[in-house]
Amino acid sequence: MTTSTRLRTRPLALLLVLLPVLALGAGGPASAFTATPAGSQLSQPASVARLAAVTRHSWNPNVRCRATVTNLSYVLGNERNKYGGATYRDGGFKPGIPDRRDFTPPCYRRGVPTFVQLNRVKMGSCSQINEDGDWTCELTDPTVRRGRPLVMSQIHVETDQKFRKAGGWSIPLGGVLIDVQGFVFWDPGHTEMSWHHYSGWEIHSLTAWRRSPKR
Repeated sequence: MTTSTRLRTRPLALLLVLLPVLALGAGGPASAFTATPAGSQLSQPASVARLAAVTRHSWNPNVRCRATVTNLSYVLGNERNKYGGATYRDGGFKPGIPDRRDFTPPCYRRGVPTFVQLNRVKMGSCSQINEDGDWTCELTDPTVRRGRPLVMSQIHVETDQKFRKAGGWSIPLGGVLIDVQGFVFWDPGHTEMSWHHYSGWEIHSLTAWRRSPKR
């Protein structure tokens, strides 16, 4: 190869090396999720990262996280354990927050959002647990497709007494369509309990709710 040929090919080789870098800087995948904190999106599963692009501000002034808008089917996943409830392995937001008593839990854990918003769901009766002062409710998502077992359309919901005492929270209205926000948590001690829908998944704490806007 002559000297003049080598000089002509070097700029072309340099351009081929730089093209992928230029593509990312011009709106590629790394810039698609501006709502997520820097450094978090890179470790997210692709499916969760796509959901995390749809976020809303918290209705509770004590929560600094943005809520990832999702649905109960995605939170629970499709895999069922031997009792019929949702497994940890297939949960869409695993691992969830590490401590359900934390008043300021992390917004992300292992790159996955922990704070979610579920729209157009229904809340059953709520009651106070005397032992720890939490309020507990049962949530059902009526949008879950037909043929899915009932326990796979329900989730146990609790609000820690810290959130109740801090303000910005009230007992959810039952029997009507509401939107809710809260933190995803896995409680491994109740996977055999019918009142826990044979699954460890919870929304704990439920931080706020509102009546669903009319369509």
